[in-house]
Amino acid sequence: MAKKQSTSWWVWIFLILMLASFVAFILFLDQKIVKSGTSEKPSQQTSGSENKPTIDFYTVLPDRKVEIPIAEEDRDAIENPSINKEVVDQSILQVGSFQSMGEADSLKAQLAFLGLQASVKSAVVNDETWHRVQLGPFDSQTKLSRTKNLLIENKIKYMQRSLP
Repeated sequence: MAKKQSTSWWVWIFLILMLASFVAFILFLDQKIVKSGTSEKPSQQTSGSENKPTIDFYTVLPDRKVEIPIAEEDRDAIENPSINKEVVDQSILQVGSFQSMGEADSLKAQLAFLGLQASVKSAVVNDETWHRVQLGPFDSQTKLSRTKNLLIENKIKYMQRSLP
């Protein structure tokens, strides 16, 4: 038969002492937190009113002016926005040429998802009908540049052509 092991009395005393020390430590921390919590609140209120910032952004910032150097030609464009609307030359961007009308419509739909309005023009070259997908004509150089950047970002090749 197996021998029954009994726990010695010193193990029980050690466990009780550990538990009593833990409880005493928790009570000590609780008293420390209560003392520090009540003593900090009045000092924060008094120190907060004494150390107000000396800068008031709402009154200082409107008085500040920063001069940015701008070239004379850019200054004219800023002061007169109608300059950007002038037509430099009538340009179009051709983004594809297909023998199948279905492929041309597919590219046109892809461009529509990008927010670009494309048109499909049919042309006869060497007795074959080709369907060209074109963007434009653009009424400003700014719109032309933005469209080119959008096409480059989406890895769509294009060819810039001038209208006759």
